[in-house]
Amino acid sequence: MFLYYFTTSAQVVFLQMPRPYQLFPRNANNQAEVVINGINYTPWFTKLTMEVWREDSLINVQTKTLTPDVDSTLFRFSSIIKAERAEYTFKVYAYTQTDSSLIANQNGVVCGDFFIIHGQSNALALAQLEEYYSYSFDDKYLRNAGYSAGESPDKIAWYPAKQPYASVGGLGLTLQRLILQYYGIPTCVLNGAKGGTGIDALMLRDPNNHANPYTIYGDLLYRAQWAGAAKIAKAIIWRQGEEDAGTGTKNYPGKFATLYNQFREDYGDMRIYVGQINILSNANPQDSAAALRDFQRRTKYLFKNVETIATVGTPGYDGVHYEPLAYQRLAFEQFRQIARDVYGSTDTLQINSPDIKRVFYNVQKDSVTMEFTDQVLWKNDTTFFNFATGQVLVTRYQKDYFYLDGQSGFVKTGTPNGNRVKLALSQPVTAKRLRYLPAFFSDDVSAFYDGPTLRNARGMRAFSFDVPIADAIATVTTLAAKPLSEKQIQLNWVASAGSDVQILERSDTVANRFKQIAVLNGTTNTFTDPNLPNMYGTYYYRLRAYSSASESVYSNVVKAQPLILGVEPNELQVQLYPNPVVADRMLHVEADQITFTDLVLRDGIGRVVKNWHGNARNSFSLSVADLSAGMYIVDLQTTEGYSVRRKLIIR
Repeated sequence: MFLYYFTTSAQVVFLQMPRPYQLFPRNANNQAEVVINGINYTPWFTKLTMEVWREDSLINVQTKTLTPDVDSTLFRFSSIIKAERAEYTFKVYAYTQTDSSLIANQNGVVCGDFFIIHGQSNALALAQLEEYYSYSFDDKYLRNAGYSAGESPDKIAWYPAKQPYASVGGLGLTLQRLILQYYGIPTCVLNGAKGGTGIDALMLRDPNNHANPYTIYGDLLYRAQWAGAAKIAKAIIWRQGEEDAGTGTKNYPGKFATLYNQFREDYGDMRIYVGQINILSNANPQDSAAALRDFQRRTKYLFKNVETIATVGTPGYDGVHYEPLAYQRLAFEQFRQIARDVYGSTDTLQINSPDIKRVFYNVQKDSVTMEFTDQVLWKNDTTFFNFATGQVLVTRYQKDYFYLDGQSGFVKTGTPNGNRVKLALSQPVTAKRLRYLPAFFSDDVSAFYDGPTLRNARGMRAFSFDVPIADAIATVTTLAAKPLSEKQIQLNWVASAGSDVQILERSDTVANRFKQIAVLNGTTNTFTDPNLPNMYGTYYYRLRAYSSASESVYSNVVKAQPLILGVEPNELQVQLYPNPVVADRMLHVEADQITFTDLVLRDGIGRVVKNWHGNARNSFSLSVADLSAGMYIVDLQTTEGYSVRRKLIIR
């Protein structure tokens, strides 16, 4: 409520009134309604007028005529302002029969978006703030809501973003500048971060008053609720964990889950951006730091509406904090994600940090394949020189920063291929986990880790991780094909355990142009290729099994030709005798120019009654003495991949 007194007997009470420097949240139409209303208690006022100024131009005038000699009169004005590079001023004049008075003059009003930042000192980014964000940084359309250090919370007010000093911080100011630069939208950033503070203190919430300004969590919420941002901010940016990584805080995941639920209760379902912290120095030798970083990496998969980004490998890191330009780079990388998610940016390729998807052995366990969400580049080494003498001080090799069950030294080389890197090992191993990058680091050259790192083509560094290594899925070696007609070939195999999905591929005419023809369930063991393009063609097939954690190599390749009715394939190459089988009940199979590895004998309704699999040969004998009289089908699989079918009669 705003009270304006003129004399002991003249009074206007404003119930709604924009405050100086206030930011109104934009709606779906990129604008906001600003309302001024109240009660006039002055009977000799004849009218009230509202003027709306955009920068220095008068754009709207509205008048409310008052009834003379009435003790009180309600009034209401409304105006639309746009989310743009413009400040609006609202002036209200009171008129008598002979004069007018300016009774309200609220300037610096803008329309735009809110963002919330929380965490530790790297969420504030105060390095050389005065140098980088002083006179050369224009905050005309950027806002903050708060109060100066030491002031009572009831002194809260709207400010240009650089005031009160250091409360938005370099990270927030850079985000605001970028959003205004690229999209022309003013913003208000509310930053509640506090340096050197663990998650326990940052998440502490008064159960009776969540917005208690005398807790760190409540102070931020108090400011957000006062500004009208608590449920409508575009995002929360969480940059925290150094304190907990350095002290070995127990159950960080559980505490983050509690904080996440508090955010959801108090702020709603806005997107939360979680930054994975960098590698701390040997001054904080906690092996659990690797697990904390890996949890931060996984928050986007564990919690709803969370996005993540890595900080490792950022130039300008000093072991805990960053140089000013490094903070600006981190802000720009965060901005690209926000621009994609909030402002519809089409710059979406490779703006996320590459994240590990799967890690699995080959069958021999002498190599490990890492599959990422994005293309990664392998940098063999980072070499440090004495620039005065040219002497090499130290060379760090990328391969040495992969740890199998916590031990380095097993990786010989790394070979990138798209979004995969294959690590060749010095020997077969049985390790259960692979860690990328150390839990903590210092050496003779640097007190902190500054390379090498995996990254994509746009310089986004991959997340550090600590994940299980899956065994390879067993290779399918039993793939067999048989023609059913001039348009169909049937494939059969024994599916590998642990498979979720099987990809079947076919190559026409030659055996090196495979294309996917079917995606099958992991337990499927038969498939009929239903519509072959050429009844006289030759077709090659192969199969590969996949799971969420691993995969197999390709199966054996089989070759088949459609069955052209009326023509017995390979008539002179394979003989079955005697046929019909009579007294001795032994079936003999002989071939002149081919060898075979499989034989399947089916009865008249298609049931398998006999089968054989073995080394390639061109002759074979099989007892059928235990089979009933009748007609049977013999299917042979040749070493060349052909399927040969014969009829057999048993008497």
